[in-house]
Amino acid sequence: MTVEQTIMTSKEAPSSLSLFLAGALHADRLQANAVRLAIVVLASWAIVAVPGFGSTANFSSIMYATAAIGIAAVGMSLITLSGNLFMLSMGATTAVSTVLFASTLHFGLPLAMLIIVFTGLVVGCVQGIIVAVAKANPIITTIAASSIIMGFGAYYSGGLTVVGQGDASWLSVGRVADGVPNQILIFGVFSLFVHFMCQWTRLGHELRLVGLNPVAGEYAWLRTKTVIIIAYAIAGAAAALAGCLYGSQAAQGNLRLGSGIDFDAIAAVLVGGVAIKGGRGLVIDAAIGAIFLALISNVLLLKGLSLEIQLLIKGLVVIVSVIIGAVAQRMGKK
Repeated sequence: MTVEQTIMTSKEAPSSLSLFLAGALHADRLQANAVRLAIVVLASWAIVAVPGFGSTANFSSIMYATAAIGIAAVGMSLITLSGNLFMLSMGATTAVSTVLFASTLHFGLPLAMLIIVFTGLVVGCVQGIIVAVAKANPIITTIAASSIIMGFGAYYSGGLTVVGQGDASWLSVGRVADGVPNQILIFGVFSLFVHFMCQWTRLGHELRLVGLNPVAGEYAWLRTKTVIIIAYAIAGAAAALAGCLYGSQAAQGNLRLGSGIDFDAIAAVLVGGVAIKGGRGLVIDAAIGAIFLALISNVLLLKGLSLEIQLLIKGLVVIVSVIIGAVAQRMGKK
């Protein structure tokens, strides 16, 4: 190679910075990266402008607010990635899990959590079988499942609050370090485990391909039914795990705890940048979306805004995120 050819090649080769920018601004990653930037900007501004935001106690409260919703959002992201929109029985599963958690806590915290998470996994698996094998509509299926689950919870508890008889302090108030609760550790480990599964295993790759085009997936001999069932099973387990976190915080279980987690999980998935049509996005995006929404809620709370205003602003954030995602996808196609 001559000197002139070497100079021309070095000029034509893209720099590391240009490659990074191209990846960050790609249509599939634009919304997710915008949320990451928004977290940094919002947190930096709040530390300076919002009294009390930068305290250790407040950061700890943000982590507690993020953990259960983040776990549910990670589970919900698998349903969305698989092309089945959302799992609308997640709130019911979480609520009933708080009751079951309080009822089984006398067996010890590890065994109680294992029982509840396994129960959630089975409940999710049944819904996955109905959707994948019977080809039932995923929204109608999970709405019906929500009714059945809540009905069981009401029958089991008699509509009453169940007080746990056991020690759940490790999960409720335990800390990894000063200001860092054990709940956020569970959220982080669960998020990374599911993210790794989706990014580096055959199951994860098949899940994405099924979400992009389920018909083509069947012709390509992908395990379409299996991956959908597993997605629902993990989502059910995630909802049950979130119920354990709520139950430990309240030291009791009732059917109101965590019953509205569906909307928060869906909001985190959409805000984080997981494509509603399936197949595009990362599991970790949903986790980051949950962190972003927790930050917004915390700032609004510290500002003294009413619950109605908080819900209004969170709803607007979700709508704007969906619009940004849709626009980015259209730009990418062009």
